[in-house]
Amino acid sequence: MGVERLIFEPPAEKFLHVERTPVEATCPRCGSADVARYPVANYVGPRIVTKCQECFYHLSVDMPTADDHWPPWQSATLDWPSSRAG
Repeated sequence: MGVERLIFEPPAEKFLHVERTPVEATCPRCGSADVARYPVANYVGPRIVTKCQECFYHLSVDMPTADDHWPPWQSATLDWPSSRAG
């Protein structure tokens, strides 16, 4: 983890988007091979979804790992071990 996770510039683009990473999978609902993994803001908190891009069927919904860098405003000390002092 570096400083780039702590300092954010205002966006330069007019529209923001997340990068959808293609996944080697087939949708069980429609049979499409156009499946992607990307971060979302869910009602239960930040998640990483794997969804069919044709019918939007959820193949999986996972908790983000440290390598996912999601959400970007996450605390820098989130993965630090806690102590009895708090």
